[in-house]
Amino acid sequence: MHCSRPCAVVSDLAIGPAGAQDVRAIQRRRNCDDTAVRLALASAERGTVWVARDAGERVGIAVAHDSEAERYVGDLFVEPSYRGTGVGGELLVAAFGDAGDRTRAMLVDPGDAGGVALALRQRMMLREPIVRLAGAIPREEELAKMAAGDYRFEVDTIDPVSHGFGLRGLDAQTRGTPRDADHQQFAGSATGHAFFLRGEFIAYGYVWPDGRIGPLACASQAYLVQIFAYALLSLTRTYGASWCTALVPGSNLRIARAALRAGLRIEAVSLLAGDVFQGDLSTYVGYHSLLF
Repeated sequence: MHCSRPCAVVSDLAIGPAGAQDVRAIQRRRNCDDTAVRLALASAERGTVWVARDAGERVGIAVAHDSEAERYVGDLFVEPSYRGTGVGGELLVAAFGDAGDRTRAMLVDPGDAGGVALALRQRMMLREPIVRLAGAIPREEELAKMAAGDYRFEVDTIDPVSHGFGLRGLDAQTRGTPRDADHQQFAGSATGHAFFLRGEFIAYGYVWPDGRIGPLACASQAYLVQIFAYALLSLTRTYGASWCTALVPGSNLRIARAALRAGLRIEAVSLLAGDVFQGDLSTYVGYHSLLF
């Protein structure tokens, strides 16, 4: 982390759980979008957000999210004048301190040498680039061609209870951890579809009112482009969306190539770091950096 002006001297640093007021104050100062604020507030309610204070002043925040087998830090922020003083490291230690047996993961900015160093000091390997793709949704006739493909899927609205076994299996395969609580929240806020081939649950995907796609997971790369095209069609037909965004792992070449051919463009690149990762992200698309 580089200071553009002399770094502050931390005189009275305190790290502790963050409340809603802390989240709103820091995220507002950073001009975070409404989705990021909402997700951070939800994490604060669950007790997985930590704030750093120097003599009472909020100078940093770490926002984490728990799934069954993983603690994931999607946002680690330190005020520019406090970077290089150890605040980020203290926040990260606090964020992972009570993770128990869960594996640890986080997103880092590859252009932020300090942030990368923090991950490495925590013995976390830099595992995968995550590309944020965004752009205008192609015309419906183009999407129909993408969705045609070689397979004919049966499609159902996701029910986290009745589809729970299939969801857990796909999440374990792709993200390396079941996400039962996440699906309960996703199903209540987004439009989710479960895909079946000859009765077998082979994929799921969510689309959101703000144009986001994901999470999306497939049992095989062979289905990816058709499922992604279906998600784009669902965005336009359900929400009247004309713009979309998705987090695509670098190993998911099929979606990355299809999205670029469709006119989407790369907006940002992050790195997923972790100590142990059991999943295969080549068949996965993420929703938001705070959850991935």
